[in-house]
Amino acid sequence: MTISTREKRRILICDDEAGILEAYRRIFSDLVADTADDAASDYDALSADLFGDAPENAAAVIDEIVTCRQGEEAVEAVRAAKAAGQPFGVVFLDVRMPPGIDGVEAARQIRAIEPVINIVIVTGYSDHRPAEIAGRVGTVDRLFYLVKPFDADEVRQIATTLVNRWTSDSRIAGELAAQVVALEALNKALRASEASAHQAARHDPLTSLLNRTGLQEYFDMIARQAHADGAGVSLLYLDLDRFKRINDTYGHGIGDRLICEVARRLSIAVAQDGCAARLGGDEFAIVCGTAKLDAVLARILATADEPFATGTHLQPVSFSLGYSRGSDDANVDLPEHMRRADVALYVAKDAGRGIARPFDPHLDQIFLRDQTLARDLQAAIDGNGLRLSYQPLMCIDGKRVTGVEALLRWDHEAHGVISPEIFVAIAEKNGLMAELGDWVLKRAFEDARAWPEVITSINLSVLQFAKPDFAEGVLRLAQAMEVVAEKIEFEITETAMTNDIASLLVQVEVLRKAGFRFALDDFGSGYASIGYLSRLNFHKLKIDRSFVSALSTKPDSDMIIRSIVSLGAAMGLTITAEGVEDAIQHDILKAVGCHQLQGFLFHRPCSRNEMEAILHRESLAHEQAA
Repeated sequence: MTISTREKRRILICDDEAGILEAYRRIFSDLVADTADDAASDYDALSADLFGDAPENAAAVIDEIVTCRQGEEAVEAVRAAKAAGQPFGVVFLDVRMPPGIDGVEAARQIRAIEPVINIVIVTGYSDHRPAEIAGRVGTVDRLFYLVKPFDADEVRQIATTLVNRWTSDSRIAGELAAQVVALEALNKALRASEASAHQAARHDPLTSLLNRTGLQEYFDMIARQAHADGAGVSLLYLDLDRFKRINDTYGHGIGDRLICEVARRLSIAVAQDGCAARLGGDEFAIVCGTAKLDAVLARILATADEPFATGTHLQPVSFSLGYSRGSDDANVDLPEHMRRADVALYVAKDAGRGIARPFDPHLDQIFLRDQTLARDLQAAIDGNGLRLSYQPLMCIDGKRVTGVEALLRWDHEAHGVISPEIFVAIAEKNGLMAELGDWVLKRAFEDARAWPEVITSINLSVLQFAKPDFAEGVLRLAQAMEVVAEKIEFEITETAMTNDIASLLVQVEVLRKAGFRFALDDFGSGYASIGYLSRLNFHKLKIDRSFVSALSTKPDSDMIIRSIVSLGAAMGLTITAEGVEDAIQHDILKAVGCHQLQGFLFHRPCSRNEMEAILHRESLAHEQAA
């Protein structure tokens, strides 16, 4: 700190005798800023020895000396100096200053105004003992005594030393104040950071809804209040239907926008009756009082009425919802509520999606059964506990096998034969479809090498096509097992056409170019359009068995089949009829122009060995006929 920037060194002198005041001025004349020279350096050195502080400049400079003749004046001078921001560093006070207050009382009042000021009591009498003065004034380490008559050098030494001390103390106090300000700023920043961390730890970064941690805390709070009021707490659990399709079709940016829009709508629907949370992905949960549940549920379901705009397209905001209704006599914690709501959601999706289902204890049995079957199915996949049967596909005259369809079967140790309609659905709901599909492909490819003269048909699930590298995986497997692509036909059900057609097109085209054939299975049972048939470039169209069975019971039912056959013929497709069980059906299908037949009239599904035997007999018969 330089003289130009430091605080001014000011001394106050109070004595009722004008001569004494003049003596002070003469003593300090060469130390005042305008007249100071190196004469003060000796006093600076002494000050440094006493207080350990080096002088800030070459001479101990006093910037200003102020004098007054009464104690009251001294008190007011100190008060005014402090208010102006130019405090005194040292004050010399004569003990006796009639007729006003004496020096000791003045010192006491000055100390109350300016606790850090250095006070020098100047006295020529012995009736005021130092201990008595210190008791009245306080702060002993800043209280000094000077006895009249005083020596000029002694006065200069005291003044210089105390001014330097005051300057040093002021500097240190300033530094400490700056450090306090810095610490307060740091503490404020830490509190803000802590608040931000608290917010981040309890809220979802994408939607700003509560996350799992925040939901647990909110549930605990509302549950305590509900318990005190004799009420219950309920939980709703929902996720978006076919959200992956939107992500894959339009990209994750659009998917995130949809998630945020759903979060916004849920927040509005819940309003003040509860709180919404995002648990991850497209999963949301809502906690509310049971008394408000029905109203909240109705408003949430209504949010799906308005579609979501993705550029030029409008996407429905469809979701499935399960909920757990709490009662005032049940102490159910959040994990149990979520388990129950999740079970209800599982059933809601199984019932067709886009609907809400409440939890019922009976659902636990269904869920437990499905989960048990899912575990058993996983074990069956890992341990080769599944098998493939094969049903021949016959040429139109019913005399020659032109292909075989691989049919998956599961013989459960406890439950016997389980229908594919049951265990395939369980595989789809429990994320086992990829493993199940891979098992079927490997076994069917292996068996197909036993009858290279006919085409082997293999059913594929749309979930298998959801894997971006599914087609490449099939190509690698076929190459490794030395399977001829032209002898493999993949069947896709018509209902798959309602899913992600864009992803399906890409995967199918990769396999088509490699030589694999494709058939549209169960035609007429779903919603596939002619546009889908042309875009996917199928080789074959398989008429659903429901139309074939109607040939024996419903008049004019053959007209529908004629229309399907005409459509397939116009597109250059092979037409196969499924479920042929009697000769009448055979004759009609032959008459309308079908190319291929499949059903119990010709063969039931059989094992690989039986299939080889059938093909071997046909081969011998053909050789004998030749």
